[in-house]
Amino acid sequence: MPSFDFKKLNRTMIIYRVVQALLLLMLIYVAYVFQSRFAMIGSPEKFMYSLKITIMSQLIAIYPIYRLAWRDAGVEIEGSAIGLTKEELSALRKKRLLGDLWKFSAVAFFLAFVTMVPDAKKAPGASHVLAGILFSFLLMCLSYFQCFNFSAKKRMKQAS
Repeated sequence: MPSFDFKKLNRTMIIYRVVQALLLLMLIYVAYVFQSRFAMIGSPEKFMYSLKITIMSQLIAIYPIYRLAWRDAGVEIEGSAIGLTKEELSALRKKRLLGDLWKFSAVAFFLAFVTMVPDAKKAPGASHVLAGILFSFLLMCLSYFQCFNFSAKKRMKQAS
């Protein structure tokens, strides 16, 4: 049974906890801004519609997010083993790059989606779609970090 050094992984998990707190604060702030904007224009039901969009997208994406976080945590656990060879390190690097490619693709998707949404002055329904997109992005990032920490803790217990 190989021995592990989880010092780097524990630091990563602490950083992810701080990022989660910042994302949660950002989500609350963005929700407050959109809710007040929708109340000012006299249609608070658009805020609820954007929340429904967010919940539906979160339900669709939670399993792929969990699988990606589980895989990334596994790669980090494997990378914590002491005495890895160059071939094993190269294989782990390729796995990390693949995971990073998936995360970059998700960010690029949301970025492209946000830039394609027309201005609220041109399309009156665009603001609640934009709110739903931003809420979904923040919640998906938050979910990934939570799933990663959960998966890493679980795998660390199994490895010990």
